[in-house]
This record gives sequence, C-alpha cells and structure tokens, in this order.
Amino acid sequence: MYNKSVLKPIGIFMLIFGLVYAAVGTLALAGVLTGALPGHETQEVIIVVLAYVVALLAILCGAFCMKGNVSASKTLGMIFAAFGLIGLIYSQVKNGTYSTFDGLAMCFGIAIVYISSKIKE
Repeated sequence: MYNKSVLKPIGIFMLIFGLVYAAVGTLALAGVLTGALPGHETQEVIIVVLAYVVALLAILCGAFCMKGNVSASKTLGMIFAAFGLIGLIYSQVKNGTYSTFDGLAMCFGIAIVYISSKIKE
C-alpha cells in the first residue's frame, strides 16, 4: 500500500510549528515574551542553539513529509525527537523548568517516526 497522504497534513503542521517556534524564540530572545521558552530570557547559548535547530528541523521535516519522502521523514523525525528530548532534559536540569515547545517537538518527532514506519514504500 502506498498511502503517503497521512504525512502531508503532518508536514503542513510541522512547517507551521517550525515557524512559530522560531518566531517565539526570537521574541523571547528580544525580551518581549517571558516564560514561553525557558532559558531564552537569560540567553543561554545551548538552549538557544537547540531551539533554533529544532525549528529548522521542523521546517525541513515538514517539507519532506509534504513531498512524501518517507525515509527522509523518518530519519528527520528521529533527529527531531532526539533534539526535543535533549532540550527538555537540559531545561529541566539547568533551569528546573519544562518547555512545552520541546515537549511537543519530541512528541511530533515520535509520531512522524511511527507513521513513517507504517508506510510501505
């Protein structure tokens, strides 16, 4: 079965998620938003880098999902989930906070890997 259509809505959502994540991160760095992304207000380099890597991976993964490229989507989904988990752990250990965006990133990455695994090419 060649049903790759389920990846398209996830791809659209991932593109939106990546753009929103980048915008919220930029606003948090500018000091406009506080508490949205823990660690951005203090401009911790590792958290900021992880956040923008997750945003970039979300955009790339969304593009691959929309194109129906299952193997690339699965690989990027794994990487996406790993960076989300790293961001969650680092925020929790360093700041004692929970980042909702990193939690969502990890969940979306796992969902993409699961869905991509079920699609036969």
